[in-house]
Amino acid sequence: MNRRHDSAGGFSLVELLVGTVLFTIITGAVFSLLVSAQLRYQGESNVTETFQQANVAIDQITRDVHSAGYPPRNSLRKDVADMHPEAYALPFAWAPNYPFTPCSVGGSCTVPGPYDLIVEADLGSGIQWIRYSLQGRTLLRGMARKEQFRDPVDATTGSLVPYLENVMNGDKSMAIFSYDQGVVLPSNIRQVNICLMVEAPRPDPQTGQYRMITLTGQAVRFNPNQ
Repeated sequence: MNRRHDSAGGFSLVELLVGTVLFTIITGAVFSLLVSAQLRYQGESNVTETFQQANVAIDQITRDVHSAGYPPRNSLRKDVADMHPEAYALPFAWAPNYPFTPCSVGGSCTVPGPYDLIVEADLGSGIQWIRYSLQGRTLLRGMARKEQFRDPVDATTGSLVPYLENVMNGDKSMAIFSYDQGVVLPSNIRQVNICLMVEAPRPDPQTGQYRMITLTGQAVRFNPNQ
């Protein structure tokens, strides 16, 4: 009597092993792609966050430079301007010897310098000194009311607060601020070139390295010389 073999009884052990191996390979590949995509997303998020912060900083510096020198000395009567130098704005404050003897930009000036800039402008509450100063890897920003015969560096030092972290310009010997070629006196500066080299706050998850971006901008003073 012939026996009939029924193949509907289930899978053989070999077939189960092959299926399990294939399933493991496919699942592993899918998870590998997901992990890689997640790490890439985290890395790009770090860079995007850094870019946005640096972009906001450049925008603010540009707006402050646009306002520099307002209101000018010639908007006041000569006798009033002579008695109240705090009532008008020079475009940029300087050090040393402010306000008596202007220093030379790129020479004897410590301010304006490659890492330190003080703008004079009326932002709606009287003439202010607005200062940007790099200390270590932190760009600081501070404001102080302009006072008669007071030194702007001393006046603004106590108001400086962290504005942008992980700025690498000092480490890379790259100036944040540079000025018109050939300009000598701070009052003649018309254009401020801005360069920010900023490192991401966290290492890239894939490479373990800190990524860095460089943003540049150009700010032109709107108000004419006095």
